[in-house]
Amino acid sequence: MPKVISVGNKKGGVGKTTTAVQLAQAIGKQGKTVLLDADEALQCAVKWRSGDYASWNFDAVRYSAATEADTQGADFLVLDTRGGETGDNLLELSQQSDLLIIPTKPDGLSTDGLLETLHDLIDAGVKNYRVLIVANEGTRGEELREALAEQGIPVLNTIIRKSVAVGDAVVGRMPLEGFNQYSKRVALDYSAAAREVLNSVR
Repeated sequence: MPKVISVGNKKGGVGKTTTAVQLAQAIGKQGKTVLLDADEALQCAVKWRSGDYASWNFDAVRYSAATEADTQGADFLVLDTRGGETGDNLLELSQQSDLLIIPTKPDGLSTDGLLETLHDLIDAGVKNYRVLIVANEGTRGEELREALAEQGIPVLNTIIRKSVAVGDAVVGRMPLEGFNQYSKRVALDYSAAAREVLNSVR
């Protein structure tokens, strides 16, 4: 059975699709990986992956249209959930996943959304999730990581730096590692995060 890694958050605009795509790209170097795009309205992950860059390491399909043939032989499934998940949806998602990744930006609004997202998981005693801090500037990410760890919230050690090159790579429909020197640095961050993710599901 493939390992299922889901990426979700109640709040939108926290780097969910970027995280799903780049984790799939990094994890795809370790085994056959399929990204399932459950955001029926936007399908951003499928559109991003549709570029003809030669070294994409995963396949991407719409979740609602995925067939057994699409996922056959996969070692890993990465699920990019739709924006604005409810608490019940995230609980169900955690139960159906080997690991749930919750990306968040280290700013006030995102942190408020993170606390709301985590509330239902904590109340239900869910343990198979990790917070990933993305789009970091300065020391805010480290401060948030330490604060979460002090509260016993599982958080990945890796922090993803902020770069405008991410948006440019999306437009170019290329993975971050293949776009430019600035996006490559972000890709290295995601590769480190992917190693942590793999250590948690193996």
